[in-house]
Amino acid sequence: MKSFNQFLKEATDKRTSMDEFEKLVHQFLPFVFKELKIKSIPPLQFKNNGNGLNVEDIPGITVIKNSGFSQLKGTFGQTSHKNRIVINVKNRHPLDALRTLAHELSHYHQHISGTYGTGETGSPTENEASEKASIIMRNFDHSYPELFKLNPL
Repeated sequence: MKSFNQFLKEATDKRTSMDEFEKLVHQFLPFVFKELKIKSIPPLQFKNNGNGLNVEDIPGITVIKNSGFSQLKGTFGQTSHKNRIVINVKNRHPLDALRTLAHELSHYHQHISGTYGTGETGSPTENEASEKASIIMRNFDHSYPELFKLNPL
């Protein structure tokens, strides 16, 4: 029988790469477009390094692998009022990271529709983004159940 430490080592040795995740994101976006009724999103950028804290605040999406971002911000994703989205995927299951992306893209949809929130937990805009992200993920998960077998990023 494997020890817990052996189990953890094996789990962390097998990772989903950022290249694999990028392909998955492009597979995922049509579900987001359909649910949110949007035609396009800001440019995407995938970085294996970088903390996401010094990203220029212009429209765009940056996917990073850096736990420092989440430790400092207290969140896995953030959308500025200028539609700069940053999400941290380090040590996360790809479907969990996609859920964060769906949540942040829901805020993007709110912004292009003229609605800006406070970002406070339980606020109407946060609740709406969480609800829409859950619906998007449920539809996506039903279409691609094999993705549950992926390893963390």
